[in-house]
Amino acid sequence: MRPDAVVIGVGNPYRRDDGVGPAVVARLRAAGLPGVTLAESDGEACALILLWQQRRLAVLVDAVRIRPPHPGQVHRLVTAWPVPGPLEPDRGSSSTHTVALGDAVRLAGELGRLPARMLVFAIEAADLGYGAGLSPAVERAADKVAAEVAAEVRTWATATADQGP
Repeated sequence: MRPDAVVIGVGNPYRRDDGVGPAVVARLRAAGLPGVTLAESDGEACALILLWQQRRLAVLVDAVRIRPPHPGQVHRLVTAWPVPGPLEPDRGSSSTHTVALGDAVRLAGELGRLPARMLVFAIEAADLGYGAGLSPAVERAADKVAAEVAAEVRTWATATADQGP
């Protein structure tokens, strides 16, 4: 049976801070979250939709560029349908991918492929150049977000177990 929850780390680990999503997923794998699918994605809309469709909970972790930048700052967003505006924080922000995450969510909503609940953790990037490894501020944010996601998923699992089938 397919687990009801998925955590998706979006990004490219060979573009410095853009690899924060996969870095958070790696931390969660090391911590162990039974009954949760842990996945990585390059942010392609159809791949994301296939990962989160028919789930009760989807958590996405992605890097975001915001002007002015505050590297390592975390934005926690709970999506709703219909998506009222840009999914990314609106202070001169943009996704680090060719298709904005908000566009993938809108498409999934139109197709009836959204999970019941979706959380997005957008982490402000400092360096999106070529190479592996996160900047110090984004590395600290990855640790913080991994702990927060683990707590969120455990709380959600306990709450849904109490509700029964």
